[in-house]
Amino acid sequence: MALQRLNFHITDRCQLNCDHCLRDPLSKAIDLDLGLIKSILDQGQSMFAVRHVGLTGGEPTLHPKFYEIIDAIVDRDITWHMVSNGERFDRVLQRLAERPQRLENLAMFNFSLDGATEETHDSIREKGSFRSVMQAASLCRARGLKFLFQITLNARNVDEIEEIALLASQLGAVKMAYNFTQPTGTFLDSSLYLPAGEWRRAVDRIQRAADAFKIEIFYADTGPHEEPFQVCEMWRHASMHVDYRGRLNLCCQHAGVPSEGAELSDVAGDLNDVSLADAHGRFTEIVNHTVKARLETLQRDDLGEWDRHFSCNWCLKQFGRPHWVEDGIDGPKASRARWRGRWAPGYKDSHVEADPGLVQLRVGRTASAE
Repeated sequence: MALQRLNFHITDRCQLNCDHCLRDPLSKAIDLDLGLIKSILDQGQSMFAVRHVGLTGGEPTLHPKFYEIIDAIVDRDITWHMVSNGERFDRVLQRLAERPQRLENLAMFNFSLDGATEETHDSIREKGSFRSVMQAASLCRARGLKFLFQITLNARNVDEIEEIALLASQLGAVKMAYNFTQPTGTFLDSSLYLPAGEWRRAVDRIQRAADAFKIEIFYADTGPHEEPFQVCEMWRHASMHVDYRGRLNLCCQHAGVPSEGAELSDVAGDLNDVSLADAHGRFTEIVNHTVKARLETLQRDDLGEWDRHFSCNWCLKQFGRPHWVEDGIDGPKASRARWRGRWAPGYKDSHVEADPGLVQLRVGRTASAE
């Protein structure tokens, strides 16, 4: 299969501090260099005839040169989409509209929506973020711009599968995507955990919703699958991911997540120092090694459900990342350097619910504020 797109994780900046965020960021945000992005685009077009680019973060629109990145994409007549939390989207659309080709080359906006209700969504993300994404969707519908919603399913929103599909349909989304939460390495994982059997029941409900609604509904490769040997986009070389440091790595699910004890690195190369061709050669070696390890794993007769029917979760374990197991979570712990000041553990209700001991931190901050 031909390489279909390049994905750029262009920044580690974000206005929100979601409970299921995969990133394990440094105290200072990192932005992918514009010059490097242009170079990778040129190499991607020359080598692979890349025609589409995906942008993610963090929140992509917070990159200091976000609109210059969009211009670099459209100057090469490449289409693009981005994943966004929808914050301050009225300003984003105004800036994008300053150059018509920016929106002409837009394939779709992917808005993160983690609940069918304001209460559920805001508890996972931030207070007020539900209203922001609703406004963003309304603005897109008014301007005739395509958008989809994507939900990261977990124990706290899995009961809203059908309701969120109905909401997406009513708001004019062209698609509804269900993703599956992976562990972050933080104390909040316990509040997100679903047993393997619950994930499989969730897929059944998603499939039934897809049959009931006219809107296109699908779920990601990261979830459970019947076939033990499933080949994802990365293994098929259909997509490649560049992280915010400019490194080509195996998958966006691996980028920025803590790791320890892995036999093999999932970083194929730093594109600041090596060409895309050289990094892709190493990428091929990593994929081949991983596929071989997967086949060897499947020869065992004692595999549990997480290893047999959740290839993405197995891959995270293979590379020493946090991953789900039968009794919860395993793997390294995250060090969230930004969890201080306003974002210190305990500032959200979900933190205290996951760890009641954090209520003392909240009390202390409230008293000092007074």
